[in-house]
Amino acid sequence: MNETNFNYMITFAKKWRHRGGGSGEDILVEFGLSQAEYFRQLQILLNERIGAAAALSPDLRCELRSICRTRLRDGRCKKSHGT
Repeated sequence: MNETNFNYMITFAKKWRHRGGGSGEDILVEFGLSQAEYFRQLQILLNERIGAAAALSPDLRCELRSICRTRLRDGRCKKSHGT
Protein backbone atom coordinates (compact mmCIF):
# COMPACT_ATOMS: atom_id res chain seq x y z
CA MET A 1 0.00 0.00 0.00
CA ASN A 2 1.11 3.53 -0.67
CA GLU A 3 0.77 6.64 1.50
CA THR A 4 -2.51 7.65 -0.18
CA ASN A 5 -4.02 4.30 0.81
CA PHE A 6 -2.64 4.66 4.33
CA ASN A 7 -4.22 8.09 4.63
CA TYR A 8 -7.53 6.75 3.34
CA MET A 9 -7.42 4.02 5.99
CA ILE A 10 -7.15 6.74 8.64
CA THR A 11 -10.00 8.71 7.04
CA PHE A 12 -12.18 5.59 6.95
CA ALA A 13 -11.33 4.75 10.57
CA LYS A 14 -12.24 8.26 11.72
CA LYS A 15 -15.52 8.16 9.80
CA TRP A 16 -16.58 4.80 11.27
CA ARG A 17 -15.17 5.10 14.80
CA HIS A 18 -18.55 5.82 16.37
CA ARG A 19 -19.88 2.58 14.90
CA GLY A 20 -17.05 0.32 16.01
CA GLY A 21 -14.84 0.64 12.95
CA GLY A 22 -17.07 -0.24 10.01
CA SER A 23 -18.51 -3.46 8.70
CA GLY A 24 -16.49 -6.28 7.24
CA GLU A 25 -18.25 -5.77 3.91
CA ASP A 26 -17.35 -2.08 3.81
CA ILE A 27 -13.74 -2.85 4.66
CA LEU A 28 -13.52 -5.51 1.96
CA VAL A 29 -15.07 -3.23 -0.67
CA GLU A 30 -12.97 -0.19 0.26
CA PHE A 31 -9.60 -1.87 0.77
CA GLY A 32 -9.80 -5.42 -0.56
CA LEU A 33 -8.68 -6.62 2.88
CA SER A 34 -10.17 -8.91 5.48
CA GLN A 35 -11.24 -7.19 8.67
CA ALA A 36 -8.36 -8.73 10.57
CA GLU A 37 -5.78 -7.52 8.04
CA TYR A 38 -7.33 -4.04 7.91
CA PHE A 39 -7.26 -3.63 11.69
CA ARG A 40 -3.70 -5.02 11.93
CA GLN A 41 -2.51 -2.55 9.30
CA LEU A 42 -4.44 0.31 10.90
CA GLN A 43 -2.83 -0.51 14.24
CA ILE A 44 0.62 -0.28 12.66
CA LEU A 45 -0.22 3.09 11.08
CA LEU A 46 -1.46 4.43 14.41
CA ASN A 47 1.40 3.05 16.48
CA GLU A 48 4.11 4.24 14.09
CA ARG A 49 2.28 7.49 13.22
CA ILE A 50 2.56 6.87 9.48
CA GLY A 51 1.01 9.39 7.07
CA ALA A 52 -2.19 10.99 8.31
CA ALA A 53 -1.90 9.10 11.61
CA ALA A 54 0.89 11.50 12.60
CA ALA A 55 -1.54 14.42 12.60
CA LEU A 56 -4.16 12.79 14.84
CA SER A 57 -4.71 14.06 18.34
CA PRO A 58 -3.47 11.71 21.06
CA ASP A 59 -7.07 11.11 22.20
CA LEU A 60 -8.28 10.17 18.73
CA ARG A 61 -5.25 7.95 18.13
CA CYS A 62 -5.97 6.19 21.43
CA GLU A 63 -9.65 5.74 20.53
CA LEU A 64 -8.79 4.23 17.14
CA ARG A 65 -6.18 1.91 18.66
CA SER A 66 -8.78 0.74 21.17
CA ILE A 67 -11.18 -0.08 18.32
CA CYS A 68 -8.43 -2.06 16.59
CA ARG A 69 -7.67 -4.05 19.74
CA THR A 70 -11.34 -4.73 20.36
CA ARG A 71 -12.08 -5.84 16.81
CA LEU A 72 -9.02 -8.08 16.68
CA ARG A 73 -9.69 -9.56 20.13
CA ASP A 74 -13.46 -9.99 20.22
CA GLY A 75 -13.78 -12.33 17.27
CA ARG A 76 -15.72 -10.06 14.94
CA CYS A 77 -12.75 -10.17 12.57
CA LYS A 78 -12.97 -13.95 12.37
CA LYS A 79 -16.47 -13.88 10.89
CA SER A 80 -17.12 -13.24 7.23
CA HIS A 81 -20.57 -11.75 7.92
CA GLY A 82 -22.70 -10.18 10.60
CA THR A 83 -20.65 -7.12 11.54
